[in-house]
Amino acid sequence: MSTYIFDPLTGEPTLLATARSKRPDQTSAVSTIAPTPTDKPKEKVDFFAKGNEHMTPPTLYVDQDDWNVRVFENKFPLMPNHEIIVSTPYLDKDIDDMPAEQTVKVIRAWLNRVQHYNDQDMEVFIFNNRGGKAGASLDHPHSQLVAAKAFPGYMETEKEAGLRYFNEHDESYWVVEIRQEQEYQKRIIHESSHFLLYVPYACRWSYEMRLIPKAHRPNIGGMDEAEIQDFARMLKGALNCYNALFDRPDRNFWIHTARHEPFHWHLGFLPHIKVFGALEMGAGIWVSDKATSEDAAAQLKEHFVYET
Repeated sequence: MSTYIFDPLTGEPTLLATARSKRPDQTSAVSTIAPTPTDKPKEKVDFFAKGNEHMTPPTLYVDQDDWNVRVFENKFPLMPNHEIIVSTPYLDKDIDDMPAEQTVKVIRAWLNRVQHYNDQDMEVFIFNNRGGKAGASLDHPHSQLVAAKAFPGYMETEKEAGLRYFNEHDESYWVVEIRQEQEYQKRIIHESSHFLLYVPYACRWSYEMRLIPKAHRPNIGGMDEAEIQDFARMLKGALNCYNALFDRPDRNFWIHTARHEPFHWHLGFLPHIKVFGALEMGAGIWVSDKATSEDAAAQLKEHFVYET
């Protein structure tokens, strides 16, 4: 099983998970062993396909008997509570390719698993990697969820900063950010009844996007039906912006959610249109060198489509 190791000077966390090296690699991006000239290409097996349920751990959640979305434990976990959420039965259909109603089913699976772990006093982090550059090892569309009592690193830093801001200003930082973006307008990609999609002012990576609910709530749970439907369409629209602008790039998105105030849950998106350099890796300084936040938002906005 994996374990956290911490830099003795800075406290920066690293998750040591050597067992992950044994997981199948269909994207040819995570393997550390180069093939020899005599190696034959391995036939790809769709482990997550309907009918191959016996190739994965037992089902933890399924939307219906003839499933559209299925959840099970990760066979090569990063930590004790690590789950796979299969987005669709189809290998060639991702969230951005399917009708919004399929995305609704994925969201309901997320909500079910978040509630499951919140009831055990655990925090949850949900993430989605597509493509080898984004860290995916398997081709079948899926999200992942890890749960723990707390997460060191960026999540803890964000929560602590949010609490300091609230103590100083008596208002959630993210509520203020939403109001400022609505006033400024130039970084907004799309605003719906319940959500705001925009490029952050301090964009860490060119064309990074943030999707945030306008109603203040620390946790992704508690959305009503109108919010769930809206969320599905905003998520699909955001992902398709990248597809249209960058010809379906490898990309990540993640959900920051917490159990307690004054946190405000939100999603982050990042397209892999460049690679990390030494400044990012060695100094921890992000480099956004493709477009300003305003220019990126204007370009992404041209490609946003809200499914009706």
